[in-house]
Amino acid sequence: MKKLVINLSLAFFMVLSISCKKVLEDHPLNINKESDIWDQYDATGTNAQAWVIKIYSQLPNGFIRLNGMELDCAAGDGVPSNRANAVWNVINGGYNSINTFDDNWANCYSAIRRANIFLNNYKRVPWSDPTLPKWLVAEVRTLRAYFYYEMIRRYGGVPLLGEKVYNPDDPALLQLKRSSFAACVDYIVSELDAVKDQLRPDASLANRGSGNGVAEGTDNDAGRMRPTIAMAIKAKVLLLAASPLFNPSATPALDFTGYPSFDANRWKAAADAMKAIMDLNMFALEPNRYVLNTTHVNKEFVFMRYGASYQITWGNQASPVGYTVGNVVSGGIVSPTQELVDAFPMANGKAIADPTSGYNLANPYANRDPRLSQTVFYNGATWLRRPVQTYEGGLDKPNNTNIAGGVQTQTGYYQKKFLAQDDNNTAFTPTMYHPSGLSTFCLIRYADILLNYAEAQNEFAGPDATVYAAVNAVRQRAGLNPFAAPTGLSKEQMRGLIQNECRLEFAFEERRFYDIRRWKIAKEVYGTGSLHGVSIVKNADGSLTYTPITVATPFFNANNMYLLPIANNEILANPNIAQNPNY
Repeated sequence: MKKLVINLSLAFFMVLSISCKKVLEDHPLNINKESDIWDQYDATGTNAQAWVIKIYSQLPNGFIRLNGMELDCAAGDGVPSNRANAVWNVINGGYNSINTFDDNWANCYSAIRRANIFLNNYKRVPWSDPTLPKWLVAEVRTLRAYFYYEMIRRYGGVPLLGEKVYNPDDPALLQLKRSSFAACVDYIVSELDAVKDQLRPDASLANRGSGNGVAEGTDNDAGRMRPTIAMAIKAKVLLLAASPLFNPSATPALDFTGYPSFDANRWKAAADAMKAIMDLNMFALEPNRYVLNTTHVNKEFVFMRYGASYQITWGNQASPVGYTVGNVVSGGIVSPTQELVDAFPMANGKAIADPTSGYNLANPYANRDPRLSQTVFYNGATWLRRPVQTYEGGLDKPNNTNIAGGVQTQTGYYQKKFLAQDDNNTAFTPTMYHPSGLSTFCLIRYADILLNYAEAQNEFAGPDATVYAAVNAVRQRAGLNPFAAPTGLSKEQMRGLIQNECRLEFAFEERRFYDIRRWKIAKEVYGTGSLHGVSIVKNADGSLTYTPITVATPFFNANNMYLLPIANNEILANPNIAQNPNY
């Protein structure tokens, strides 16, 4: 467990400042010794608060965090436009305990250790406001619970440390064993239940933004742990616990890989936890989905983190390669796949494979689900006052080395998700916006709660009226007409519809990778067959010819890849840390 030892013994002194606007910023303080953090003369606890902000800074940031790509590029919804990007190695060859791909073990245990250090030391500060340390303790315990969630959805059960702070030379550190998956779930849920009512109060719905879905809300503490965030994390944990990957485990003799037997009541617990949030009436779907990209406080965001600034640079990185804004040539770094594009139905809600849908092979992007044009740049779409040209030899697929270093779309598409509605502008509107200059990455939004409720309730009770209501709310906001899902669906049919809604609604939001694993469908939808794009030829008469092309044949081994591997150096350092099966 060498890596764990090294990362859990990071110095006390990596802390962050807090701005006057209470923004979760990422700038180191000049602190030289432990007593500066737990300062007996610091009645405001400024440095101790900065320690907490450092823990916040370790929350996941889904933008270009994986070799400069998003996690969805390893889940079948996109591929790197640059063929030299290392994510191609994962697409083509998978991952193992040497090349762990999405290894978050060290980061999570680093954050957990920082949380425990705070809980062991905060009383040394002479807090003048007794409410503040109460809030901070609850925030830290909520953060710690979230980091455990991040780990169990990757690995299954992991060692639970309690509030112990291990020194690097502590022999007990190298004797730690993995706790059962059930014990981890129970611990996370109990922690969240214990602190929920001790967190700083939630902002009202009115303070989350204007009713027209445009104006920024006024919650100055947005991003801080609140009761609803604790509830939402708990609900996500219970949904994970109810899912086929863990309920039951494929290897019941290994208690860290899941439950030994199936229990339908786990679905009920997840549905009830989602419904408890819905019943608060503290969140709502924003009518304009673009507001999710241009505000950090709105009615839909439940839980978000702030990170590095992508407000303008994301436009340059994501836009098709033929666009130059601010003297910067766009990178077009992500190429969405034909599989994702085809998953979007027609505007009438019917799948494009339905012969009654109105789909036209000669005009494939017309009259589609509005979310398609909000997620993907396709040939002919308007962007910055000109049509996107992804036909062969077009401005955005020039087939030469003169644009963006030769990098161009591999599929005939580019990613538009997270950009503003700049079709008719000449420059990029700041996106993923926060006034501090930091970007907002939303970890849980209200659409997530609705579709998670629909999934859990459908699995427990079948497609009842509440399932339809939750699904239809998301489809209505999407702009489908008619938006209502077909009536009379079976549980299996509703399951498929919900899974596709999740794919479309949360495209490139770092959900698909984990969803297809917890649903145990990754081999079927990702690891069997090929990923495709389209080659478009513009004919002499101006007509277009669309020809499917194969861009990748992903590797997925169903014997082991549903759980991620623990890094081999962890196992070598501490053989008590059992590896996941078949790695």
